[in-house]
Amino acid sequence: MGLDMYLYLQERETNEVIEYSYYRKFNALQGYFVKHFSLENCGKIKLSLEMVNELYLLLNEIRHSPEKANLLMPSFPGPFFGSYEYDRIYHNYINQAACDFYHAKFIDYEKYDLFFTSDW
Repeated sequence: MGLDMYLYLQERETNEVIEYSYYRKFNALQGYFVKHFSLENCGKIKLSLEMVNELYLLLNEIRHSPEKANLLMPSFPGPFFGSYEYDRIYHNYINQAACDFYHAKFIDYEKYDLFFTSDW
């Protein structure tokens, strides 16, 4: 049990689902989606290129100014949501997500839809 989050692609013609990225107990990212999109447990959000760009810029700002982490993407409490510290684990998640969202900027959004979903 715990917080599991996924980014996945869905091919528009065939509806084939491809796992794009996985995060375990990255509660700050969960908090971002709850705050901005009222995401509920097992809900999913279709991400546009603009949303991907916005999130990439936010993650990248935290990478370059880690002292702003608690202001830009604060930890988010929940059952079995992992650590609430702004430590090495938090910043590893930030780095991974920044890389994932950077690469997501180059997805063919005419062919694929990109979704975020979580389960806890």
